[in-house]
Amino acid sequence: MLGFGQFRPRYSAKRLAFWASSFILFWILLFSLSPITSPLPKYTGPHGVGVLDVEVAVERRVVREGIIRETGERAFQLQTLAITLYYPSTIPPPSPHKKPHSARPWLPQPISLIGTGYARLAGISFPPFQSLFTFALWALGSSTTIPGVVDAPLLSVDQAFPSGSDEETDPWKDEGGELRVRRVLEGEGELPGVVFTHGMAGMSQSYSHYLGSIASHGFVVAAVEHRDGSGPGTIVHYEEGKERRVWHLKLDDLESSPPMTDATLKESQLAFREAEIQETIHFLSRLNAGATFRNLKPDSPQTVLPNFQNRLNMSTVTVAGHSYGATGALQAMKNAPSESAQVNGGIALDPGKGSGPLNEAIDVPVLVIQSGEWTEKQTEFYGQGWHFDVVRKLVEKTRKGWFMTLKGSAHPSCTDAPLIVPWIMKMVTGTSLDSTVALKEYIDISVDFLQYLQSGEKTGLLSQEGTSPQGPLGDTEKRGKVKGSAGADWEVHVVPSL
Repeated sequence: MLGFGQFRPRYSAKRLAFWASSFILFWILLFSLSPITSPLPKYTGPHGVGVLDVEVAVERRVVREGIIRETGERAFQLQTLAITLYYPSTIPPPSPHKKPHSARPWLPQPISLIGTGYARLAGISFPPFQSLFTFALWALGSSTTIPGVVDAPLLSVDQAFPSGSDEETDPWKDEGGELRVRRVLEGEGELPGVVFTHGMAGMSQSYSHYLGSIASHGFVVAAVEHRDGSGPGTIVHYEEGKERRVWHLKLDDLESSPPMTDATLKESQLAFREAEIQETIHFLSRLNAGATFRNLKPDSPQTVLPNFQNRLNMSTVTVAGHSYGATGALQAMKNAPSESAQVNGGIALDPGKGSGPLNEAIDVPVLVIQSGEWTEKQTEFYGQGWHFDVVRKLVEKTRKGWFMTLKGSAHPSCTDAPLIVPWIMKMVTGTSLDSTVALKEYIDISVDFLQYLQSGEKTGLLSQEGTSPQGPLGDTEKRGKVKGSAGADWEVHVVPSL
């Protein structure tokens, strides 16, 4: 009988290199020939969109105590503020199928930072395996660009609202005569602001279509790149030229006295996020006042920044967020509006189920939108009851808020992921609603809400009565639905009582 060793293949370096090369070439060919990835569509509003990555120095301070074991550095020391600005521009939006000359890559650079970050988040520390994450990101997202123009000119008042326009010739009215964009630029040409905070394991550009579309309707959006250890990875750049990498943080990564728990870690991260939100509002205020800044983000220009002087309406800043970011946005609305919290309202998309208790001290209008997945899959929420019921009571308590569910959508439906890899996201989430339809619904109701904060007029779904007060906790036959702007089904749980 022949021994097993006689059939053992010879794993020479040449053979291994051939197999590895074949494997890589196969996947490159597969991704290049298969319609797995799609370009991001153009924004939904009438204006072009400018995009700018900005990082500025702030007053250094320790928000919470805690040391990173790996480096010995403070985990929650605020040193710089990093944001991505989306703003209405005079340059028309480029075609989604043609890469503009000054396009912003959808993935932050270097891609290896994000790939390694997601590998670490998954608990993988072996460098070759981490490289596989980088390769997957490169294959799926390296060719995707954000359909805005880097450092584009800020929208001018004259171009936005031509002189001499009247109700019959107003270029911003649709065929039915309804205004598509409120005249928020009249008078001094002030632009309302939105500060957006991303979810756990997310990044500032993960919501570029949602945020860029809001900007295309006449708003300045500042998406925060959080350094609280909730993202995959980010780089802090210092004025003296040095830099520091911030990775995703878990309890085992931290040292403190007393030792942190899951609850205290979330409290620390939310406190850090709140400090970053406040710094973002302060940055916008200083930008509006004509302050000059040094942009610490490498290879990112700042030509357009002086043009924001006297263009921002700092009395109408709205805070918005998704998942962990929605929890943070609700936290930032505590005691607003006030001198320390210049916030006139908030948008919360799928408030977190494991991000910590939700702030109930809200006295400004709020729009809470949940995906169908988030509403249907109920969990016990910090001993307060079912998550849906906690959120419903929170919004009811404000007496000036809306709470709705977009049927057939999933937790990532407001992000770019379903647009870039629609097949994969549909397979993973099981959503029954087309990704472009879902995002159109999210965008339209958000714009309606932001315009309501300016005018006080309820349009679209905001003008609807409640259709399903108890949602998944009530009788099935009492779960009424209403059609949204793109034809999708919504359940309206709470409407303002004031």
